[in-house]
Amino acid sequence: MVYLNILIGLGVVLVSAAAAIYFNQPTYQQTPPYRQRRRNDEDDDAGEFHNTRILRRNLTQQQEHCSRPGDKCSVCLEEMLEEDMQRMECRHALHKGCFEEYRYIRRNCPLCSKTVNPSLPGDNCPICLDPLDRNDMVFLRCNHAMHQDCYEQLIKSGAKFCSLCRKEL
Repeated sequence: MVYLNILIGLGVVLVSAAAAIYFNQPTYQQTPPYRQRRRNDEDDDAGEFHNTRILRRNLTQQQEHCSRPGDKCSVCLEEMLEEDMQRMECRHALHKGCFEEYRYIRRNCPLCSKTVNPSLPGDNCPICLDPLDRNDMVFLRCNHAMHQDCYEQLIKSGAKFCSLCRKEL
């Protein structure tokens, strides 16, 4: 019985040592041929792949700094000029037309995901608490929105600050 226990223990040690050696060996796997891509490929697919990679790198670099003229608009991917840039609080920018459409769709900056637009259609108006409609929304400097009628009443009442964040109208 003692000899059997010694043999089982010795077998377990040998199997463990063999497994450790096997799993610690370096693997020399090659990239499958369908995944290999030559760098000097001149076909259309390689050009599109290269352009996509460059565009992704440019947008990644834009996440780290404030937008400047010549950067790509992250919505339409076209180059922006100084007079056509709409800057957001996070210091990124979009084309003015892209920003006007984007502000009705998303709350966050497409580059850094910071909240730049707190009001969307369907949210409640801070004055009358009715849902906002895209056709009747007025955006303040702070990007909060309210109904056109509510905004006019707010101005007539002499208010000088946003009723939500207290920034100047």
